[in-house]
Amino acid sequence: MLLNNFYTLANPDFTADKLQATVVFNRAHKIFDGHFPGLPIVPGVCMMQIVREVTELAVNHKLRITTGDNLKFMAAINPDERTEVTLTITFKTDNGSYPLNATLHAGEITFFKFKGTLQEA
Repeated sequence: MLLNNFYTLANPDFTADKLQATVVFNRAHKIFDGHFPGLPIVPGVCMMQIVREVTELAVNHKLRITTGDNLKFMAAINPDERTEVTLTITFKTDNGSYPLNATLHAGEITFFKFKGTLQEA
């Protein structure tokens, strides 16, 4: 898990079908040493992992990503410039399946969009 290591959550707000939280990146994490030296950015696979982990917290089940219908990496997140972003996820519950839409954003800037389905593991 990357939670409480690569990132932490602040102000989490979970409801029956929506969650929102501030994601605070740990700039000292070793991932940033290699991705990329001198110009750190949050890897796309880490953005996907954040969506999965936070959804698991909201639904209180271990999940796996089963479909990614639409993934868009729209802007780089450089932790030297921005240590916090907002994560918003809307989802439905369907017999252990969770179709969802997720975004990582800050103000008018959207960094990442994901539309897909997570399934109970």
